[in-house]
Amino acid sequence: MTDNPPRSTQAITGSKRWLAFLAATFGSASQVLTLAVSGGALPYMQGAFSAAPDQMAWVLTSFVIGTTVATAFSGWLATRFGRKRFYLVSAAGFTIATMMCGFATSLSQAVLFRTLQGMFSAPLSPLGQAIVLDCFAREKQGFAVGVWSLGSVSGALIGPYIGGLLVEAHGWPWLFFLTMPASAMAFVMCWAFVPDVPPDRGRHLGFVGFGAIVVAISAMQLALNRGERLDWFDSTEIVIEIAVATIAFYLFVAHTALARRPFVDRSLFVNRNYAIGAALIFVFGALNFLQMFMIPVLLQTLGGYTIVDSGYFLGWRAAGLILSMLILVPVIDRIDVRLSFVGGFLFQVASAWSMSRWTLDIRGTDVAFTIFLQGVCSGIAFIPITMMAFSTLPARLRDDGAAMFFLMMTLGTATGTAAIFNVLTRSIKINREELGAQISVFGSVFRHGAAPHPAERLASLDAEVLRQSAMIAYNNSFLLIAVATLAVLPLAVFVRMPKAKAMDKAADS
Repeated sequence: MTDNPPRSTQAITGSKRWLAFLAATFGSASQVLTLAVSGGALPYMQGAFSAAPDQMAWVLTSFVIGTTVATAFSGWLATRFGRKRFYLVSAAGFTIATMMCGFATSLSQAVLFRTLQGMFSAPLSPLGQAIVLDCFAREKQGFAVGVWSLGSVSGALIGPYIGGLLVEAHGWPWLFFLTMPASAMAFVMCWAFVPDVPPDRGRHLGFVGFGAIVVAISAMQLALNRGERLDWFDSTEIVIEIAVATIAFYLFVAHTALARRPFVDRSLFVNRNYAIGAALIFVFGALNFLQMFMIPVLLQTLGGYTIVDSGYFLGWRAAGLILSMLILVPVIDRIDVRLSFVGGFLFQVASAWSMSRWTLDIRGTDVAFTIFLQGVCSGIAFIPITMMAFSTLPARLRDDGAAMFFLMMTLGTATGTAAIFNVLTRSIKINREELGAQISVFGSVFRHGAAPHPAERLASLDAEVLRQSAMIAYNNSFLLIAVATLAVLPLAVFVRMPKAKAMDKAADS
């Protein structure tokens, strides 16, 4: 599917090593910061574009779809045209696409530019990691990747808060403009300090398999995003999109199983640990980022909080993520990673279940604590899932395995985001119908004089019904996240972690 780019033939030493390291860190940090702050812009963009909640889900999923599609062949492009050149194109394209997101004047423009933003951002993290590995000797690479990871997520600690201040002062486009300096610095520092890697002009890409999986992903995401609005299978468009996605996925499976040089090495799916790990990372992507997307909208539309407050609360998620990584990384080699995975997902269950009990009087301490737990889940669960997936995978399959692994995570994020906003929209409708049926001029509320004259109160009552309906819908959505997360835990039982000697043998095969 993809290959890791060939290692640089130029040694990176001295101060240039750390400047190249910063180039890699700035690139991945800009991608992480974009994910962290984009949810806060939704209420403002929804008003500016006069869009419904399910339509605004496109602003989130379009970015993830773009990332998913580009991830599938980013390794091939880096190998074919050279790592440095491709990193420069990605950083420059991401900067320009981010600027255009801020200048969008309609929902369709925002979706288009967000898709491009996602496509250009996809290579920044994997190529950044490759640059970091070139900067340090093998015995120091674990430390380097750990520092790089912490630097990449550190922007999410204060970025949403600073973004909230900028939005209040200058408007929602500044949530996008906020990330531009980091990606611009990545471009400049890569151009000046990162050595080039010779391209491999003969690298093959299975275009049939690649085209099939791109069509399948795009058609399925289109159906998920528009299904609730078009009443699902009562719509000819949705039926066609599902049919196209199904046929394309079948072609992808057939190509993988029968082609002489498939897009994805078929041996990946024979390895039980990798197959389970790929399923777990899909679920991780589908569930782990949802609260980060939903909470800013909930707090600003129903909780009475400002975007600055939302940014402050999202900082607690980054704090939980960083703290859990600092604690886990030094001991991960000495514990059973299956227990770490279960523990991480239990933090997710506790966080989502706690959110499902919120009311319209949301206390700030409750928000901070629950989103902190969600950040802890991110740090504790991701590392063991990665170790489980690759524990028995032969070295010759790790390039394809890594590409498919990240593809599954981003695809899970896109699918989960589209699905939860569909659940939210449908739940609001049902709740409003149920609550509205209890309030009429002939109902007991007015009959017993518990409310003023109907003509004076119906409008305000309707607004309150809508608020309560939305709050119940959020409760239902958070509860669904908790139940879905809990249902995944038994999969850890089917993972068989090998002994150290067996892992070494698998690595050498």
